[in-house]
Parts: sequence; structure tokens; C-alpha cells
Amino acid sequence: MLMNWLRKHQRKILGVVIAGFIISTFVGFGLYEWSGASRFDTVAEVNGEKIPNRRFQAQFNQAVTMKRNESQELTADALKGMKQEVIQGLVQESVFHQEAGRYGFRVSDEELAGSLRAYPAFQKDGKYDPNAYSQTMQRIINARSKEEFIAGLQEFEESQRRQLTIHHLRNFVMRSVKITDRELDLEMFIRQAKAAGDKKAKPLERETVRNEMLQEKGAHILNRWYQQLGTNVKFKIYLDENKG
Repeated sequence: MLMNWLRKHQRKILGVVIAGFIISTFVGFGLYEWSGASRFDTVAEVNGEKIPNRRFQAQFNQAVTMKRNESQELTADALKGMKQEVIQGLVQESVFHQEAGRYGFRVSDEELAGSLRAYPAFQKDGKYDPNAYSQTMQRIINARSKEEFIAGLQEFEESQRRQLTIHHLRNFVMRSVKITDRELDLEMFIRQAKAAGDKKAKPLERETVRNEMLQEKGAHILNRWYQQLGTNVKFKIYLDENKG
């Protein structure tokens, strides 16, 4: 499936770290509203923006496949929990995408095309090849008609545009994150103390530790920002009606 492939390879395509944010639960987040209306094609709405069922199914199926490949037992409770996690991730993505738009971040057709051309699966001899793109997408989409294939391409490219937009927002936030020398010295001291006596411990490199601290601090800031945004978010969930 198109979105299965996308989620599996999105880090290679964009290097998006948004999936690693430390987002925990919906408790206290946003204004939740349950609707009894049937929404077979929609699993949720975030500030009026619909999250299509096909997007949810693609991510959920990918998560199930990963668990099965790891030989993990998938009980009814486990599947229910996975569905909730996927929905939570989709709501998070929608919130950040909307916020990116409010900050004026946009992805031009040229930027989108450049990101697609850079992906190895769409290249031949190290250069972008339209035939390679078409053939790869035909295998991914597995469309039954020309119209379905075109719709699949549009969905794929729009998803890439959304991820790039969120990527810009993340970079904007991360540029404001700083680690002082004092903070770094303290972290180095703590890590060295923990590694004392361990002959297998690798030498610590200051810049490596600094980068790790930047990522952790950035994720924490983004998590807090997300929770603050939640005070003004209105979302509806239709997942149970769709039966996942």
C-alpha cells in the first residue's frame, strides 16, 4: 500500500524526527467531542480538518506488520492500544501541520519535486528518472485503474508536502534550542561518573553529547508546545464507528 511504504521510508525521504517526539496522552489535551454521526471515510477531525480513514488504515496496517515481524502476540487489547496510538499520532501531525501553516511555512512545487528527485528509489545511475518514479509508484499503489493511480500519486505527493512543512516548523523550533557549556560540562561529568570502571565504555565526545542533548531538549520543548496548543484544539474521534 502507498501509505505503508511512505511511513516505512519517511525518515530516509525527509529525515523527519517528528515521529520521535515525546507525546504521551490525550488527557487534558484539547476539547474532545464525540459525534454519533457516521463517518466511514473519516476517523477524526482536528479543528475541522478531516483525517481520512485510508490514512489511518495504512499506518495501522504498517504497525501491525512490524509487530508481527517481531513475532509479538497481538491480542485484542494490544490491537486496541495500537489503534489509539495511531490516532494520537495522526492528530499530532495535523496539529503541527496547522501550526506550521499559521507560521507561514509553505512547500513549493519546486521544493517538493526536489525532495522526490533525491530519493534513491526514483533514481537511475544516481540521477532522477521519471520512468523509475512511475514504475516504483505503480508497484506501491497497485491501482486498478488510471484514475485510481493518479489519485494515489496525488495522495503520496500531498503527504510528502505535509511532512516537509512540519519539518520546516521543527527546524524553526530547533534553531532556538541551545546547550550551554555549563550544561554540557555537567552532563559529561554525570556520564563519565556512570561509566567509571566500565572497561567497555566508549570515550565520550563533547559534540556528540551536545547533539544528543539538543535533540532531547528540542523534543521536550516541542512536547510542551504541543500540550499548550491543545488548549485551543477541538477534535472529534470516529474510530470506534469505523471499527478500525
